[in-house]
Amino acid sequence: MTKEPCIAIIGLGLMGASLAMALRQRGYTGRLVAYARKESTRAEALKRGIVDAAFDDPDTAVQDASLVVLCVPIRACAELAADFAPCLAPGALVTDVGSTKGWICRQMAGILPPGIFVGSHPIAGSEKQGLQAATADLYAGALAVVTSHLDVSEEAARRVLNLWDGAGARTLRMTPEDHDRLLARTSHLPHVAAAALAKAIGRNCADQVGAFCGTGFYDSTRVASGSIAMWNDILQTNAPAVAEELRAFKVEVERVYDDLQAGRFAEVVAFLERARDAREELLKGRNR
Repeated sequence: MTKEPCIAIIGLGLMGASLAMALRQRGYTGRLVAYARKESTRAEALKRGIVDAAFDDPDTAVQDASLVVLCVPIRACAELAADFAPCLAPGALVTDVGSTKGWICRQMAGILPPGIFVGSHPIAGSEKQGLQAATADLYAGALAVVTSHLDVSEEAARRVLNLWDGAGARTLRMTPEDHDRLLARTSHLPHVAAAALAKAIGRNCADQVGAFCGTGFYDSTRVASGSIAMWNDILQTNAPAVAEELRAFKVEVERVYDDLQAGRFAEVVAFLERARDAREELLKGRNR
C-alpha cells in the first residue's frame, strides 16, 4: 500500500476517478485531491466521496501533494506539467497513466527537474468514458508498467510501483522504448484494426447493415468507441512502432485475401488454425 500523505489526481475521467476509488477501497488513508476542468465533474466527485477536495486549477491541486498522477491525454500531460511545475512541493513525484512512454519521458525531461517524473501505464480501461464509468475494480489484477530513465532513483520508482500495488494492480518495470514497442502490438494495433473494421463494415447503408451485426461485430469493434482525443495522442506519439505493426497486419490480411481469390481454401483453413492457436497462446501468456 502506498504511504504517500497526499496524492493529486489530474483529471477525473475514467482512469483518474477509478484510481481514487481503488485506492480508497483498498485502504489508502492519505489525502486525495484532484483537478477537473468541469465544475459538474468536481461536484460529483465530492458528492460521491471519490476525493477529499477538487480544484479548477492544477496549480492548487498539486501544491501539497507528494505524488501527482496525470490522468489526461498524453500531450495534455506535458502542457499541464509545464504549468504546475513551479508549484510542486519538495520531494514530490509526478507520474501518468498514458499508453505511450518514450515521448512523455522525453518531454518531461525538459519540463521537470531530473528524477521527478516516473512514467507508468496501467494496462486497463474501457471504451466508456468519464467519471460515471469509473469503478474501484478497474485496476484489480491488471498489469501496471512503470518506466523511467537513468536519472530516476530506485526509491522514486518504488513509490510509483507502490501506488499501483495499492490500486490492486500487478507491477512490472521496463524501459520506455520496450514498452512502446510491445503496446504498439498488443493495444495500438488492435485499436486501429477495430476502427478500420468498423469503418469498412459501415462504409455504406450502415442503417441497413447494422441490423445484421451480431456479437462478433460488437466484440471485435468495441474499442473503436474509445476517446478520440486519447487515441489521437497515442497514435501520434507512437507512430513509428504502430506503423510497423500495421505493416505486419497488412501482410496477414493480404495473404488470406490472395488465398481466397485463388481458391486456396486449404491455406485459408491453415490460416484460421494458426490464428486460433496464436490466440490461445496469447491468453496463456496474459495469465502468467
